[in-house]
Amino acid sequence: MSELYPYGLGARRYREVLEEDFARLRSVAPRALDRPVPECEGWVGADVLRHTALVYLHKVETMRRGDWPDPWPPEGIDEAEPLGLIDDAHGQLVAELDERDPAGQARTWWPPDQSVGFWVRRMAHETSVHRRDVESAAGEGTPVAADLAVDGIDEVLMIMLAGDWSDAPVGTASGAAVVVSSGGHDWEVTLGPDRVDVLRAVSGGAVATVSGEPSEVLLWLWGRGPRPDVSGEEAVVTELRGRLGLATR
Repeated sequence: MSELYPYGLGARRYREVLEEDFARLRSVAPRALDRPVPECEGWVGADVLRHTALVYLHKVETMRRGDWPDPWPPEGIDEAEPLGLIDDAHGQLVAELDERDPAGQARTWWPPDQSVGFWVRRMAHETSVHRRDVESAAGEGTPVAADLAVDGIDEVLMIMLAGDWSDAPVGTASGAAVVVSSGGHDWEVTLGPDRVDVLRAVSGGAVATVSGEPSEVLLWLWGRGPRPDVSGEEAVVTELRGRLGLATR
């Protein structure tokens, strides 16, 4: 744990859950290749595999080069056999992560953390959500590990949603606050037009609350159902989900 990541799991645990979720993704994938992914419109399971493989390979090249790869993506990805592609990409990713110190320098898109550890954490969360997508295409489903899900809630709210929106303001923003509550922790999100503020506490001014088990809440924040329990003003909860869709697209 750290000031940046108060619910962080540490590199060893991130690597453990990454491998668990990848193994589950890979075991389900053959049953999902040609089947629609319910909450990723227009995608079948093979599309999730290609997307996840591209994410893995992009991070591999970023760490190797010390900068963003350009041009990107590599030629031939769209024609690659998806199971072989994801296996190769995963193998390259874990080899790259395991030969580097998590505290070592790495280019990332989040200025406060320019370390390999950022990618260890991010790839664990990426894998957990896309594992769920592949499962859903196969008509199956298992929850995200509770400790990873709590940290994932913090990641999506504090890193992806919170901050300055002045470059892409949302003129219809209500300015209202909603509490997200899970796993014994609370986040209060205030939805301003050109800024979203997130507190890891409750001030008492929220007009709605979203609450549930960590996996359920995390997946809903990423646009996957079912919806957790909601109390208070429904319109603000809908606004939060819409703002998250903009932040994570």
